[in-house]
Amino acid sequence: MKRGLNRKLIQTFLVGATLTVFLAACAPTVKVRSDVDPTVNLRDYQTYEFFSQLGVEGDNYSGLLGRHFRDAISAQMDSRNFTQSDSPQLQINVSIGSEDKVRVNTYQDPYLYGGYYGWGGYGFYGSPMGYGYGGGTRTTVHQYTEAKVYIDLVDSEQHKVVWQGVATFTLTDKLQENIRQTVYDTVDKIFSKFPVAAPEAGK
Repeated sequence: MKRGLNRKLIQTFLVGATLTVFLAACAPTVKVRSDVDPTVNLRDYQTYEFFSQLGVEGDNYSGLLGRHFRDAISAQMDSRNFTQSDSPQLQINVSIGSEDKVRVNTYQDPYLYGGYYGWGGYGFYGSPMGYGYGGGTRTTVHQYTEAKVYIDLVDSEQHKVVWQGVATFTLTDKLQENIRQTVYDTVDKIFSKFPVAAPEAGK
């Protein structure tokens, strides 16, 4: 009875661990990179404003999208003591792009041709310690959309980009269902690479 209980606990643990890894693998991963003009010090700038029309405010985008980006970026800039101004030292633009891609995975499938997995010990299949498997391979083809968000800070006088942050991620139905939260999360991740850090709370 005790051995059966232990086996049940081990099985429950393994199933739970597998599910955790699976969910983590399915969670959207955001890759962020940034580039800064080495000849400038962003701390020398104090004021900012957005382009009169952002790249995400064209005919192909919802009017709310630009507003979400403006609000999210303003929160990041204001927290770093930049001030929005009619005569800005920095002008901000936001653009996005997307590309349809295909991911091909080939892996060994133990259940093809009668294969199996054996649990550790003299467990459920009477196999010795470790895992036993047999079978062939399986190939899966997954189509997905890769999205990129670009945030550019442009020197108003010199008309050149002094900083750019880029976020790359797989666009999912879940991300599209809550655009506002997706925008705020993306902007937050991009500004984690911004050279001017936001003051810590309470300081």
